[in-house]
Amino acid sequence: MKDNLINELTKVNSDLIIPGYIIKNYDKLDLEGYEFLLLIYLVNQKDHIPFDINKISTDLNIDNNKAFEIVNNLNEKNYISIDMKKNNGVIEEFITTDLFFNKISSILMDTKVDEENSDIYSVFESEFGRVLSPIETETIRRWIESDIDEELIKEALKEAILSGVRNISYIDKIIANWIKKGYKNTDDVKRKKVKKEEEMEEILIPDWLNE
Repeated sequence: MKDNLINELTKVNSDLIIPGYIIKNYDKLDLEGYEFLLLIYLVNQKDHIPFDINKISTDLNIDNNKAFEIVNNLNEKNYISIDMKKNNGVIEEFITTDLFFNKISSILMDTKVDEENSDIYSVFESEFGRVLSPIETETIRRWIESDIDEELIKEALKEAILSGVRNISYIDKIIANWIKKGYKNTDDVKRKKVKKEEEMEEILIPDWLNE
């Protein structure tokens, strides 16, 4: 009897697979237990799943009223949509999970951006010699979201360190000043520095040497 039960439990067609990307981002999905269960159930189905509340109730071992409630919750949270389609003259309802995949794609993209930008936070923490405060982290994130070149941000940090200042507001002012002047990358900053040094040399060279 035990062997028969194990064989029944291990049938592939009775399994629900939880994708790794959902597990890793579960805390960002804002789902209750049964909502999560139904979503996993739907993700494991083919697209345009027939809206058969009796089948859903049976497969999830819940009553029809509970199944309706969960479907409505997922619909209101924009994880699924109920679409109608004419089939041989008969209007049929289908559940689609396109909205969920749009949502999870956005989450994955945001996570990827955060991972790519994690290095710059480490650079600031290394130079500051401590963990960044929430305000400092948010300021750096604002620079990144404003499409300010990462190397330009690091150059502003370097400029502040050379001036003996380890303050995010001071660095923010440097960046704002550079953006105002039209600097887009470190090359623009370096060209300006070279030009300034050349102008200083011209001022310091005595007139009699030129003569």
